[in-house]
Amino acid sequence: MHDTTDAPAYFTPQTHSPVGIDYGVQLETDHPEARAILLEDLHVHPALAFHVTATTPTDYTLMPDRFWPAHSIITVSFHQGQFHTTTTFATGDAHILRVNLTDQTLEAYEGSTRVRIMPVSTGVSPQWTTPTGTFWIYRRVVDDHMVGGIPGTKDYWDVEHVPYAQYIFRGIAIHGAWWNHHFGVPKSHGCIQLSTEGVNNARWVWDFSALGTPVIVFGHTPKALGNPVPYPKE
Repeated sequence: MHDTTDAPAYFTPQTHSPVGIDYGVQLETDHPEARAILLEDLHVHPALAFHVTATTPTDYTLMPDRFWPAHSIITVSFHQGQFHTTTTFATGDAHILRVNLTDQTLEAYEGSTRVRIMPVSTGVSPQWTTPTGTFWIYRRVVDDHMVGGIPGTKDYWDVEHVPYAQYIFRGIAIHGAWWNHHFGVPKSHGCIQLSTEGVNNARWVWDFSALGTPVIVFGHTPKALGNPVPYPKE
């Protein structure tokens, strides 16, 4: 917990470096701020277009309008009256992940060059369709315990040892699925599942990615042939 008694705002410390080119800078203020005022008080060096979104009345995320430049040092400053605070972070490679719902594939790019393509299993339509849009990896857990759904129904899960989980939107993550033996078709409750046996695509994507790696999800989920693959009971 941070002491903000004497500070109108502070940046959440950035403990991972380098980060991906779509990393979101977290700012907390001691009272709600209009975004127009925040935009006047925030400054980015080198100068880049950015936007600010509110996650709570006093928590904000600053994002580049496109991407941060790769292999750069970025400084974000907040000035309000006599108060001044900054945060600095380093970006790594221009790595981008693209998830094609239509083809059920994940493509890994270094800049504009595709370096790998692999099959995935995304959410079963229509109830569990994986959301589309541009996201960024905001949380990484190498060995996760996932719980979700409605208890007492077939769509409830409580499973340990989910490998290489990388969260992109709420509870939606890219992760390994050792219980899934048939990729390339929708089989999940919304997550983007990757193989761990034979070719360990989940580990490869983990090593390729970082906090802030952009994930672009697009296309249309094929019609489901059944229900999501049940999570295992250990």
